[in-house]
Amino acid sequence: MGDNVVEAPNWPAPVAEVGEKTVFQRMFHFGTIFAFSTITMIGAVTTFFSLQWMPVNSYIGLFNTLAFLLWNYLTIGNLFNASFFGPGYVPRGWKPENKEHEKKLQFCVPCNGFKVPRSHHCSKCNRCCMKMDHHCPWINNCVGHRNHQYFLRFLFFSVVGCIHAVIIDGSAMYHAFFAGWYQRYGDGTEPIIFLTPISFVAVIFAFAMACAVALALTFLFITQLRYVIRNKNGIEDYIHGKSLNMRKILDEEDEEEVEWIRSLGEWKYPYDLGWKRNLSEVFIGIFDGRTKGNGSWWPVIKGCSQFTFTIDQLLQKQSKRGRARIVDIGEDFEGKCCSSRKFGWKIWMKQPIIDGKCLKVSEGETIIATRGVSGWVYGFRESDTRNKGWFPIAITNLKRNGDPKTEQTASSEEDVKTDDTLSSEEKKDQ
Repeated sequence: MGDNVVEAPNWPAPVAEVGEKTVFQRMFHFGTIFAFSTITMIGAVTTFFSLQWMPVNSYIGLFNTLAFLLWNYLTIGNLFNASFFGPGYVPRGWKPENKEHEKKLQFCVPCNGFKVPRSHHCSKCNRCCMKMDHHCPWINNCVGHRNHQYFLRFLFFSVVGCIHAVIIDGSAMYHAFFAGWYQRYGDGTEPIIFLTPISFVAVIFAFAMACAVALALTFLFITQLRYVIRNKNGIEDYIHGKSLNMRKILDEEDEEEVEWIRSLGEWKYPYDLGWKRNLSEVFIGIFDGRTKGNGSWWPVIKGCSQFTFTIDQLLQKQSKRGRARIVDIGEDFEGKCCSSRKFGWKIWMKQPIIDGKCLKVSEGETIIATRGVSGWVYGFRESDTRNKGWFPIAITNLKRNGDPKTEQTASSEEDVKTDDTLSSEEKKDQ
């Protein structure tokens, strides 16, 4: 696979920024405080019962306690590093030195600059993050280029530590509950676990939290590891799927649309270098938490360029604007999680809140809709293009007219701006 890789060019690259948040602002946040508190609580309670279950006067007891404390140290350390280093932000107002590259890159309106390849704008950080995967509330920062390995290490040691805690706390509770039986029928070598009302509640809570964290983070760690093996992240996996779907020719497509789709050619994801090379791009060494590259220019497979992915993103946005529809709102919607309950449990349960927020709309308004899924429509007002969100299709004329696509097509490209990303040509027109 190595012969099929084109190494990253030695072009000038912007220096990744840490961001405006201070260390204090990152650490003293609800998400990070909750994460540190949970780790500390599980660690303290489990260590207390570990010393009773396996006292350190034996080698196996000493090893058990030291191993558990090591998981705690590595979990907290990598959590801190993931938050401290951050993903690496593209400097505001950045422009490539080569003017020809501008038309192949996306322009970010809030940052007033161009996005480097694989970067995305985070609405919570209000910055463009290099190789952004997602915004994580537990580290109060985005997961991206610079802190991806730290975040993966945090997930791994959290899972290992919680599994170890489940074993210790579960064994301690077992011996405590059956202490009478062991006193009567045991051989005297069984551990003696003392439980007070407070320690009883503490061990139950620690056991439950360790189980919940282990299950949740195991799923997240496997998902993240799968992305690393394919040299993707969550956003790129989504865009990759859209690139494949954009090239599918449907029966209802007209001749002009079919011709445009065929002109796109076959889609190849440019960053999948083979699983071994993909892993080495993120995991440099056991003691080195850095990732390879400068966060701007990347090795790609032969047949692709540095701009293959960004050009396809621009084509996707062009296609989305062309398919945008104007819809009329026939009923008020508060834009809150519970406000969709009156449309039925099915609509309420299928709220796509993970893919964005809900949008408050009023009867008589006109909204520009760009996509829909499972009874919901995503759109924005022409007067406020940055405030986007979901609302039920049941309150629109699309539902009443029985037309799942549209009643009226937006008349011009300016009417259907869907986000804060523009091409260089669109920037010049503003």
